[in-house]
Amino acid sequence: MTRHAARAGAALAGMLIVLISLLLPTVAAQAVGGDDLIVVDTAGRLDVPTLERELADVDFYEPTTVVVFTYSGTANDNLNEKVLEFARAEHPEWISADGQKWADGLFIFALDPDGRHVGTYFGDDRTIPLDDQASIQEATKDDFRAAFWTEGVVVGVKKAASLINRPWYASPAFIGTAVGGGVVGVGTWGGILLVRANRRGKVAAELSRGAEHLTSVTMDLDETELAARTLPTTSSFAQRLEQRFHDFSGRYYSTVEEQQRLQLLTKKERSRSEAPEQAKAFADEAAELDFVDNAIVNAAALLTRAATWEKAWAEQVEPVREDIGAISQLVSDPNSYPLASTQALESFRVSAEAEIERLGADLRSQTISAETALEALERLRGELSHLLREHSRALIEVYAKSNSERASIEAAMEKQRRSVPPRSGSILDTVYGPGQFWNPISFSIGYSAGVSRVESDRSAAASSSFSGGSSTGYGSSGGSFSGSGSSSSF
Repeated sequence: MTRHAARAGAALAGMLIVLISLLLPTVAAQAVGGDDLIVVDTAGRLDVPTLERELADVDFYEPTTVVVFTYSGTANDNLNEKVLEFARAEHPEWISADGQKWADGLFIFALDPDGRHVGTYFGDDRTIPLDDQASIQEATKDDFRAAFWTEGVVVGVKKAASLINRPWYASPAFIGTAVGGGVVGVGTWGGILLVRANRRGKVAAELSRGAEHLTSVTMDLDETELAARTLPTTSSFAQRLEQRFHDFSGRYYSTVEEQQRLQLLTKKERSRSEAPEQAKAFADEAAELDFVDNAIVNAAALLTRAATWEKAWAEQVEPVREDIGAISQLVSDPNSYPLASTQALESFRVSAEAEIERLGADLRSQTISAETALEALERLRGELSHLLREHSRALIEVYAKSNSERASIEAAMEKQRRSVPPRSGSILDTVYGPGQFWNPISFSIGYSAGVSRVESDRSAAASSSFSGGSSTGYGSSGGSFSGSGSSSSF
C-alpha cells in the first residue's frame, strides 16, 4: 500500500467512525414515547405493576400499541390460533377492518406458561422478518424455562422495540459493513499487533517458568549426580529412577542451550507463531528435570537411610496424605452419599490414614525397610485409584441418560487424570509419570467438566428442538387470516 493510499484509508475510516457515532444517537432521538401498553393476563402469572414499571421507558421507533396476552393452555395447543380466537371474541380492535390482518400499529406478545409457548404478532406496518421474530422469542426462553414470567416478557418487549421499524442505518449489518469496509486496514493491522504481542507475552512467561526450574536443577546438579551414584542397585524404585537419570546430563545441557537460544530471540522472532510452543517445550523439559532430580535425591536419602531420610519420607507421604484427606470433601456431596462407592471411599480413608501413621512408626523403629514402605504407599495410591474409578462409574450411571453422555463424562475425567503433573519430590510420581494414580481433586475437576459438557449438550439439543418448532399458521379456525406472526415452544 502506498503512503497516499494509507492516508486515504485512514481518513475514510475516521469519517465512517464519526458518521456512525452521529447516526446512532439520532436513532435513539427518533424513538417515540407514549406507546400504549395493554396487559391481558388470563393465565394469572404476571406481576402487572412491575411489568408496567419496567416497560414504561421502553420506546419503539414508531408509536406502537403493545399488547401482552397470557393464556393457560396445553403443549398441543396452537398458540397462534388461540390468540386469534381471543382477539376475535374479546378485542376485535386488534384486527384490521377487513378481518384478514392484525391492526396497524399493533404488536402482540403472547405467552402460554402451561403449554410452554411464546408468540409474537405484528400489524402490517410493524411486521419484521421471521428470523427477527424468532430472535425475540429466543431472547425470552431462559427466563421462561426458569418460570420468570414477568422478566421474560420484559426482555421480549425490549427486544421487539429494538427491531420493529428499525431504520436501515441502525442495523448491525450496515454498521458492521461500514466499519468492516472502512476500517478493515486499521482493524486487521491492530489484530496482527495484538496477536504478536500475545505471542511475545507467552514466550516471556514460559521462559520465566523454565528458568525457575532450570535454576533449581543447576544449583542441585552436584548433589543429584552424587545421589544417583549412591542409589542401591537392589531397589526396584532406584532402578527405575536410574533409567530416568540415564541421559539426565545430556538433557540438562541441551536445555541450557535451548534457554540461551530463546533468550537471544529478537522481538520479531518472538512474535512468530512457533515461538510460544518452543518456549513451552523448553519450560516443560526444565520442569521434568527438576522433578527427576528431586526424586533421585529423596530416593537416595530414604533408601540408604541418610541423615535427611525423614524429610525425604515426608515428601513421599504428603501427596498420599493430601489425596486421602480430600476424600472427605468428595463424599460430602449429598448426591454421592447413598452410593456404595461413597461408603467404600470413606472406609478406605479411615484405614489409609492409620496405615500411613503405622508406616512412619515402623520406618523409625526400622522394623520395615524403605523399599517396603514405598511399596505400601504404592498400594494405597493404587487402591484409591481403583475406588475412584468405581465411584466414577456409579456417579455416571446415576447421572447419564445415554451411552454418549457416559462417554462424554468419562472422556473429560480421563483427560483430567492424565493432565495432572507429578508432584515435585515424589518418587512414585516421577517413576510412573502422569496418569498412573488418580486423586479426588482431579476426579472432582474431571467429573464437573464432564457434567458441564453434558448439560451444555442437553441445553443445545433442547434449544434446537424448541426453536425448530416455530409455527406461523393460525389453525383450522383461522380461515383466511394471514396476519404476520409466529410462535415457538420453550
